[in-house]
Amino acid sequence: MLMVVGAICAVVAFISGSLRWLILIPLVLLLLMLVSPLFPFSKRNITPQQFADELERHLLGTEGGWDWGDHVTSSAIRDPQLDNLRGKLTKFDSLNLEERRKEFEEIIAALRRGEIPDVKTD
Repeated sequence: MLMVVGAICAVVAFISGSLRWLILIPLVLLLLMLVSPLFPFSKRNITPQQFADELERHLLGTEGGWDWGDHVTSSAIRDPQLDNLRGKLTKFDSLNLEERRKEFEEIIAALRRGEIPDVKTD
């Protein structure tokens, strides 16, 4: 990613004949990355059942390589209760322990019923 931004900056600086673009473009991109979570369009609008589907893919090991860490547990959800639950799910990064796996299955079942379970943090 950084190489792409650097290449774009270099091309724009070369074409425009001004080195200020080498500094200005990365600063603007950094500012956008820092400010974008403040806007509601950056939050996912999903139902408890859709969230259960995402969690089940992690349980079954069928999610994509980046889904769990970059999408499910890191992307904010518009519903405050679901988002609160999302923030507590990092303890399920690994489901090697049977106790964790059972608790995770119970969370998925509750979401499928339309309930938002209360998950204790460790």
